[in-house]
Amino acid sequence: MFIKSEIRKVTIALEKALGHEVYVRLGQAGIIHLSRLQTGDEHKDAGIHAAEGRMRDILAGSGFALNVLQIETGETFVSEEMPDTERDAEYVLNAKRIVERMQCLRSRIQEKAAAVAVQLQYAEALNRMGIDPGALKKARLVRMVFGQVADTVPARPLDGPFILAGTGRFQFGAALPQAVPQMLQFLKEHGFIDKTADISGLSLENLKRRETVLRRRLDVLDRYADGLRKEMGPALLKLYHSYKGDEEVAQAMRLSAFSAKAIFITGWMDARDKQRLVSILHEICGERFIVSDWRDPDAPVRLMNIRLFKPFELIVKIMGMPANSEIDPTPLAAVTFVLVFGLMFGDLGQGLVLTLTGLVLKFIAKKMAKEDLGQAGGILIACGLSAAFCGILYGSLFSSEHIIPALWIRPAQSIMDLFSFTILLGAVIIVVGLCVNIINAFINADYPEALLEKRGMAVLILYVAIVLFAVRYMSHRQAPASWEIGAFIFLPLVVFALRGVFGPLFFQAKKPYDIGEYVTETVMDVVEIALGMFANTISFIRVGAFALAHAGLSIVTYTLAGMADPGLKSFAAITILVAGNIFIIGFEGLICGIQSMRLEYYEFFSKFYKGDGVVFSPFVLKTKMSEV
Repeated sequence: MFIKSEIRKVTIALEKALGHEVYVRLGQAGIIHLSRLQTGDEHKDAGIHAAEGRMRDILAGSGFALNVLQIETGETFVSEEMPDTERDAEYVLNAKRIVERMQCLRSRIQEKAAAVAVQLQYAEALNRMGIDPGALKKARLVRMVFGQVADTVPARPLDGPFILAGTGRFQFGAALPQAVPQMLQFLKEHGFIDKTADISGLSLENLKRRETVLRRRLDVLDRYADGLRKEMGPALLKLYHSYKGDEEVAQAMRLSAFSAKAIFITGWMDARDKQRLVSILHEICGERFIVSDWRDPDAPVRLMNIRLFKPFELIVKIMGMPANSEIDPTPLAAVTFVLVFGLMFGDLGQGLVLTLTGLVLKFIAKKMAKEDLGQAGGILIACGLSAAFCGILYGSLFSSEHIIPALWIRPAQSIMDLFSFTILLGAVIIVVGLCVNIINAFINADYPEALLEKRGMAVLILYVAIVLFAVRYMSHRQAPASWEIGAFIFLPLVVFALRGVFGPLFFQAKKPYDIGEYVTETVMDVVEIALGMFANTISFIRVGAFALAHAGLSIVTYTLAGMADPGLKSFAAITILVAGNIFIIGFEGLICGIQSMRLEYYEFFSKFYKGDGVVFSPFVLKTKMSEV
């Protein structure tokens, strides 16, 4: 507990020809968090850089060809051997050209077929009306129009100087030149769209023959595509799969540095995985490699908690990953979060329901392989058990306080005792937070922070003394003695006020720039500490307040059920009890979770936590290995 995995910086030097295979095996093992050899180092091998470009071209070209040939890509894999990118690029380029020509020809034929289909539709309409399509192009003495209307055109006016004919939504009209405006006006009133210019003038038989020819050409292209699919499909699919997997390896290799004959891989690894790394390198390189590792204060972080506390890493990571310069607060977060939630949501039955819900979430997370959901389920299980235990202390079972006895207090009947306990609990949590900050400061040899600053030893002694004096006065009505005030209140205040003197004198800290500014800053800091600590401590009264609210909602639920049936045996009363418990579990459970997180982050973590660490993320290949 409270410790993290020992992550060490590692650098590997090996023959460049073996780089691809080593990266593949490292990706399978998932033991190295990769980085550049030096910050800003962009040095790359020219051959590798060219191969990356060809690899992207192969992926794009093979993907395009497979899409045109309508071949599903399926699952990708990665090969342990470095592929011959020049040969594969030439093959894919040739295949892409063939497929592009086929697609271009198919597009032109389909465009012509679509145009012929429209012409055929017009010709069939004119044929049903007994009109030769060629007449529309050859007419000289009369004006002929053809088109579509939005609705059915009524009969031509008896005195209308034009002729109309129609079939379905298609309409034909003819008129002498002087009557054309009147005819067009009549047609436009019915949504007429003129298609006369789109008529080709070909006969219906000619259009059908052309449609047949175009359909035959498309059939020939389909057979040609089938042949390409059988001839080139397997090779293109294999190339696409292989290079799609190798793309991950290529992206990782971009972080490496190269010399004429060597490749240098650098990153971080868990010290426990060193022997595994050496075994992989021995298997691939024999004795022709060099591995060096050392401690790095800026190394990424991998938390190492027991199974009981593992889910609560989710709460910690929301505030950032703990850095190497601070202890892992996950165990403390687990204990304080679960305790606070249980006190707010104390009910045996409802707590067990939350536990069951957490078990369901963990089961779903296992099926869906979602770690965060599984951690949330684990947190819910722990909170449910805590709520169930506090329900035994409160004597509450599914909102009823008349079924089981209370082993401690009933919130609604002992309000002040509950509030006093929760405030005292908050003070203990704050003290733990200050102690953690002091420990972190000692770990980093930051002695002024540990002893003199706002969250250091001086303020801790002052805060603990005030809390103990207050508890003693409330319980025994005994005020602190003068020497106690001087030793535990006045002296820590003096030490804190003179931190600008003691720091440079004993710990080589920086001296204040200006005395007046330092005095003003110190006075403001003392006021800030007093108000902040008071507010942080009183904030924990919300724990008792929500425990009281929980009891109040329970009373309301049973009151409403009693109004429906004093014996609580009717269907209406049982329905109210079930609905009320569901509401309390859902609504107040959510509120208590939010309030627990607020207390965790603002009142506890704010005393010590920085969270500026980097998560250890090893290089892992997402694709499977080729069986070829």
